[in-house]
Amino acid sequence: MRRLLLGNVLMISALVAGCSGDDAGPTLDPGRVTMHRLNRVEYNNTVRDLLGTQQRPADDFPTDNSDFGYDNIADSLSMSTIQLELYERAAESLAEEAMKISVPSTETKFEAEKLPATNGGPHGDAWNLWSNGTVTATMNVATAGEYLISIRAWENHAGAEYSKLELSIDGKVVKVFDIKAVSATPEVVTATVQLTAGNRKVEVAFLNDYYDEAASQDRNLYVDWIKVTGPQNAVVSNGIRDKIVTCDPASGEACLRKILADFGQRAWRRPLTEAEVTDLLGLIDKVKAEGDSVDKGIEVALRALLLSPHFIFRPEVEVGSGSAAPHALNGYEIASRLSYFLWSSMPDDELFTAAANGSLNDPAGIRAQVDRMLDDPKAQSLIENFAGQWLHTRALDSHQPDYVLFPEFDEKLRVAMRIESELFFKEFLTTDLPMNDMLTADFTFVNDRLAEYYGVALPGTGDEFVRVQLDAPDRRGLFTQSGILTVTSYPRRTSPVKRGKWALTQILCDSPPPPPPGVEGLKDIDPTASLRERLEMHRKNEPCKSCHATMDQIGFGMEQFDAIGQPRTEDQGFPIDATGTLPTGESFNGAVEMGQVLHDDTRFGRCVTTHLLTYALGRGMSPSDDPYLDQISAEFQGGGYKLKELIAIIATSEPFRTRRGESGGAK
Repeated sequence: MRRLLLGNVLMISALVAGCSGDDAGPTLDPGRVTMHRLNRVEYNNTVRDLLGTQQRPADDFPTDNSDFGYDNIADSLSMSTIQLELYERAAESLAEEAMKISVPSTETKFEAEKLPATNGGPHGDAWNLWSNGTVTATMNVATAGEYLISIRAWENHAGAEYSKLELSIDGKVVKVFDIKAVSATPEVVTATVQLTAGNRKVEVAFLNDYYDEAASQDRNLYVDWIKVTGPQNAVVSNGIRDKIVTCDPASGEACLRKILADFGQRAWRRPLTEAEVTDLLGLIDKVKAEGDSVDKGIEVALRALLLSPHFIFRPEVEVGSGSAAPHALNGYEIASRLSYFLWSSMPDDELFTAAANGSLNDPAGIRAQVDRMLDDPKAQSLIENFAGQWLHTRALDSHQPDYVLFPEFDEKLRVAMRIESELFFKEFLTTDLPMNDMLTADFTFVNDRLAEYYGVALPGTGDEFVRVQLDAPDRRGLFTQSGILTVTSYPRRTSPVKRGKWALTQILCDSPPPPPPGVEGLKDIDPTASLRERLEMHRKNEPCKSCHATMDQIGFGMEQFDAIGQPRTEDQGFPIDATGTLPTGESFNGAVEMGQVLHDDTRFGRCVTTHLLTYALGRGMSPSDDPYLDQISAEFQGGGYKLKELIAIIATSEPFRTRRGESGGAK
């Protein structure tokens, strides 16, 4: 059976090859995207929404490569043998969980000599109840059901009666046994009981102590151990299974076809063909022929669906005879593009319905879905995955400032910095605030920890974040947010170069080229000079001058903040000089003035468009995209820099709704 499932995986190479082609195309070229493998975030979110599972299999997958600043770029999402093995393991675990209807029985053994008792004493490996009393075992019952309780015991006989052993659960008597065995041949007595979930007390009591001193007769009860085994044949409610198995599998092929077709459409994000359903049905037949149940057969079919390249990847079907001419995506492909753009996950039922009824072939239908989807809590993924990578705040999770130099930086502050930037971005997503106000905004979001750090009036809300106005004149907009200032620094010091490069690349899309070979940075430059002086000396090196002339100037504007975003007036005894001049001639002093200068720079609107379109399509921009970028950014700026409108413009654009054909021929 494993060979059958792995055969499914071998289709991946063929599908990837079938979705590749050269870059030739018409003058207006909407581009093509290499078949997109789900990245780790997308995989976890998809199995969550497909199954309702709490498992996060992709946490164990290899880290995804990033390109053009994002980890959802199709050309960089490679596949390895290790990943195939991890996909197989994940599919097996997810399918098993989905079809589980019984709880495995377990055995818990309590040695009596180690249990609390009301009297008596140890006797070898047993406990001697030498007068009436109890030994008590306490256990946590995870699953309610029928349990078998076994007790190994013997007696020291005296008098006319045998020793009476009473079993009770939580004070309620279950059964009383006559113990007739002696130490040479102990006996095991059993009782079947119904236990509810939670902590239960299993008590074994000696009821009829007897002692005749004159006759030297002493009746004692010896308890060796208590075992609790169960649950016995317990069936649990499995919500995942209930959503998949919507009819009685024993009723015949029609029900099985319905189960496979319904689940398969959601897993593969498109309707399955009759032939595909028949192939899956064949897996169930093979499992049944090997003597397993129909439920086991369905589990194997689910594994096949989850191990298929149609699940692991997002294929877009080639049409026609392989012409390079652009063609429209079908409704299901648009639904997937929308859902992975805005939710980093699979389409929901409403998107599937829209794909089926054709409304996603109309820009108005797409806009309606964008509005709905942005109101859904799953749109948090757009904030975490797009904004977190665009602004680099996702890198806070791995950034480690030097603890000796910055002891105030701790885990709570790290988390607060990241959440501040996420909520700040969300404010522009959920309101009509113009997006270029991100550079100058006089508000932010803080909890008590961050409020204290910023020196604003404590909101008194503990860990809850609230929107506050910023009174300090040196805190305005993105350039002064502590999380951004932290990730654009080194662990021990600030870096005008890193900060300047971040602003050029993420805010203006004017990325400097990589440094030429042999450049040694600042290590050979006078260490007694200020950082600004050392960088000015570095720029005298001709190969470095062109890049650093702009990059350093912008970075200097943020130098009034240290390596964890705290205001400062000097650095290692040198006064801070936060002045700078842009190539266009505008000068500024500090990050706030720099934000005001760049607020009206038209490069910002086009840069945001470039980043968001890159993320939405999962590919980098090329010169053939310039006409589309010009058009989209013009609409964005003309509409007042509204982020929701930009998202809708991108979702209804030709590059998003169409693709270039494969000139190499249909595969």
